[in-house]
Amino acid sequence: MNKISLVLLTKDSDYANYFSNFLISSNLKEKFSSKIFTEIDTFKESTRNKKQHILLTDMIIDHESSVTFDKIITLSEEQISKTHDSIASIYKYQPFHELMSQVLAMYYEMNGKLGSVMNGKETDSVISFYSGNGGVGKTILSLCLAKHLSFKEKRVFYLSLEELHNTYLYFKQDKPSSAEVFYFLKKDKDQLIANIESLKSRDALTNIDYFSFPVLPEEMQLATEEDIETLIQAIRDTQNYDYIIVDLDSSIHARNRTALKNSDEVFWVLSSNETSFSSANNVMEHDLVGIGNDRSNIHFIVNNVGEELFDGFDAFNFSIEAHIPFHVHWLNKSEETKLQEDIVVGEQLFKLLKENTIQSSEVSPQWQ
Repeated sequence: MNKISLVLLTKDSDYANYFSNFLISSNLKEKFSSKIFTEIDTFKESTRNKKQHILLTDMIIDHESSVTFDKIITLSEEQISKTHDSIASIYKYQPFHELMSQVLAMYYEMNGKLGSVMNGKETDSVISFYSGNGGVGKTILSLCLAKHLSFKEKRVFYLSLEELHNTYLYFKQDKPSSAEVFYFLKKDKDQLIANIESLKSRDALTNIDYFSFPVLPEEMQLATEEDIETLIQAIRDTQNYDYIIVDLDSSIHARNRTALKNSDEVFWVLSSNETSFSSANNVMEHDLVGIGNDRSNIHFIVNNVGEELFDGFDAFNFSIEAHIPFHVHWLNKSEETKLQEDIVVGEQLFKLLKENTIQSSEVSPQWQ
């Protein structure tokens, strides 16, 4: 993808070194191409007549030096951020990840949607987990896959669109609420992309990014097809992720239909009983979630399988690709422990992904 060119000009050499080390160690090095200067003469010579995106500085520069930058952001010693025309100011001594989130927000606000700024090809995959009935274990399966991908050094965003979600059982750290996402969806869609960095959380144990939504968000009930499509596309447009894992509930709400329509792959989870198969068959037969007749991107998997399925299961027209066995030792385990202990389920699901969505050549599809 095309990187954003960022120039830091500062009279503080220690600050320059800290800033450089932060960019090198963070995933922002994939988003920015950066140059750092502590001498203004060297800065002028290097940037003269060269178009750049962002100048971040605590120095005063002349007009000739400033015209080559799309956005100038001054580093202020006061904890008050303000913007005037093309010049903005942010607090210099805040944590670098927060500072850079503000820098991105200011730049994206000026340029509109990220897609108009960074015209790279989408290389991510949206993978949804769905079922025609509840209680089949979609969430733990989706997170096992997300953790497996993250541990393979893939960049993963977990998006729960369940009306009654239980993400808090798996990610136990205290996190600020991401409820403001719904405000941007309803009031200011163009600003959603710019604010994803500041709205998301990251689980320290799995390195998975996610939104810390309220457990009972009324907004999830009111979400429209346009809202969900915008939300998924906004996460894609950040170009920060290899995989976006979407956890859906079993309703036929518009948010589920839209998520499935915008998914590259779908894991349709069944329980090993006739009720689950019958519910899935009714949803498919009446096309209640807008999938149509094309099942090419759907992987039917049966979770918590015992020694065998119920009599007559083969009368249902499902091509079962995987049987996830029932784990007796998980009965007394917390959800967080199940996720942390899994080394099998995530890998098994990963092997089912179609070859053209796998971002590395390490694993070829092995159909169960």
